[in-house]
Amino acid sequence: MNPPGLLEYSLLILVSLIFAGVGLYFLANFKLLFKSSVRNELLRKNIVAWLAIFSLSVAMVPLSGGFFVMLQKYGWGWAIGGQFISATACTLFIYNLARLVAENNYLKKKSFLVHNLLILGTLVISTLAINIPLSYLLYGKSIIPILQYIVSNSIYLAVTAGLIYIVINYLGIERQRKFDLKELELSRLRELKTKAELDALHSKINPHFLYNALNSIADLAVTDGKKGRKMTIALADLFRYSINYSDNNYSTVRDEVAMAEVYLQIEKIRFEDQLNYQIRVSDECTYNLVPRFLLQPIVENAVKHGLKATGRMTEILVEVFKEGEGLQLNIADNGPAFPESISPGYGVKSVFDKLDLLFPGPLCGTIQ
Repeated sequence: MNPPGLLEYSLLILVSLIFAGVGLYFLANFKLLFKSSVRNELLRKNIVAWLAIFSLSVAMVPLSGGFFVMLQKYGWGWAIGGQFISATACTLFIYNLARLVAENNYLKKKSFLVHNLLILGTLVISTLAINIPLSYLLYGKSIIPILQYIVSNSIYLAVTAGLIYIVINYLGIERQRKFDLKELELSRLRELKTKAELDALHSKINPHFLYNALNSIADLAVTDGKKGRKMTIALADLFRYSINYSDNNYSTVRDEVAMAEVYLQIEKIRFEDQLNYQIRVSDECTYNLVPRFLLQPIVENAVKHGLKATGRMTEILVEVFKEGEGLQLNIADNGPAFPESISPGYGVKSVFDKLDLLFPGPLCGTIQ
């Protein structure tokens, strides 16, 4: 059979370029192709690898002396069949060997450069190890004149595939790194936003309470200086605690209860004999952590609900004790029962907002 003429050779180059583009497409989309149709991941990867190897090997035909030897000696059927046999052998041996190196957990711990050079070296050595014996079986003694083409083409094909893999792998790592940086930045911004909101809630004191307390201090400064001084110190302690110098969202039960008691002392000075309170804290709960300023707004709500709503003697009970693996915090007053539909006021809403920020999801607290 005569060698292909100029027209045939031109068509061969055109076909080769088309197959080169197809092969590069398979390599570029290696992880995405046939995901929905082929469930077995190893089988899917081998199918895509075979298609890529076959396409690239066909693209190398114009430079392959072996193909033309097969074409002259056996005809088109055997020449094309040789490409199928070669692509299958390369997939089973070369690709899977390179895959083992690429997915080896020990080798993954090496640097990006070392790991990918090992993959590239595996591709080159295994390609030569399979193509030279396979070419000898296909071409027999005719391999000798074209051995240099087989070696150079094998190295070229292996290095090309390896470099494409490395570039795609590097781009994937870079995309993931940039994505992680964006996620980290978003997480940091969310954290800063949450912190700002929590700081605002920590320092949120009911303005009506502050206004009334300052008016009471002004009156006591004239009528009872000792009580006025005591109330001023208690109010200062309450504000000092709200400033949150430690920049911490949590506080011990002991400190929370102490601040709730400071608030109750202020109100008792204001209303004198109209307010009594009891505080019961289990010793085992003293150093448990709870959100800062959790108790005071609820205690304030109890005072408002019991004393201001009825105008009679109000009893406030604050209890903290262990229940299972958690804590039970009870604040009760002797005022009338809440209606079925209740809209939380200033203080209670700040508690709900704080719990929503610290513990997203459904809460188990109740107001009764």
